[in-house]
Amino acid sequence: MENLVILDFGSNSARLAINRISADGNFKEIKRIKETTRLAEGMGQQNSTKKMLEPKAVERTLNAVRYFIKVYQNYPHSKVCAIATAAVREAENSAFFLQSVKALTGVDVKILSGQDEAYYDYLGVVNSLPLKDCLIVDMGGGSCEIILVRDRKAQHLTCIPYGAISLTERFGAEKVMNAQQLFKFQNFVQEQYQKLEWLKQAHGVPIVLLGGCNRTVARIQKRRLHQSNLEQIHGFKIPRKDFTDVYTDLLGKNRRERKTISGMEQNRADIILGGMTPIVMLLQVLQSSNVVFSESGAREGFMHTFLKQQN
Repeated sequence: MENLVILDFGSNSARLAINRISADGNFKEIKRIKETTRLAEGMGQQNSTKKMLEPKAVERTLNAVRYFIKVYQNYPHSKVCAIATAAVREAENSAFFLQSVKALTGVDVKILSGQDEAYYDYLGVVNSLPLKDCLIVDMGGGSCEIILVRDRKAQHLTCIPYGAISLTERFGAEKVMNAQQLFKFQNFVQEQYQKLEWLKQAHGVPIVLLGGCNRTVARIQKRRLHQSNLEQIHGFKIPRKDFTDVYTDLLGKNRRERKTISGMEQNRADIILGGMTPIVMLLQVLQSSNVVFSESGAREGFMHTFLKQQN
């Protein structure tokens, strides 16, 4: 094996990551492609406890797989792995999607549990950022993983089964929210946090942010600071006030207006407030001074574990 190919099926996007494996077992990413597939589309609007993948969302994701295959076939001596997170994990009808991916690639998709995803997030962060104590928050499209790290060890790991897409659909955050909608949204998030009794132990520690909405905030803030290297956000640190200022600015804008903001990823303009609202509330509760953005998360944590097992 010279290359490790990861197919990563998230709730908002599908990603291809091709990594060159060195003799000592380390890896370096040499190719990354992202396709916005919205696999979790509609799941936040489904009142039933049975969540279902929408046929159009499945087809968009399978089209991404077909494209990824054409790309990674150009890299010989590759081992292909596939992982899936919240949308596939929660859907009652995920079997067709999983069977279709295997038919196309020959690979069984590993569905990460919420605890798995949180643990891999932890590994991805501690192996790439020199932080001793922190709270890791991975705001995905369909779930949010929260990990308390003390002395570089994971003390608590949890997965909240709501993310940027499902929260946006549930509370109408794709549009300008009225006071009632925003209150209901914030009250709901507060209820989720109150279930985590250990969360108060994270008071004052830096918050490490993962996920596409958070990366978009980093790019917007970099533009505000007139920085040009928008894609280099790993380790980028900003004060709490800067994060909340971006949020406050977005609250009064509709989707079209959000798209005009420099640094905004166009495909996230509708769901960004769904992803940011829980983070802003967490910052207020914990009084954390700073947030740090990480590009390394569950996918990288999975690779660390996989390569360790190979050796």
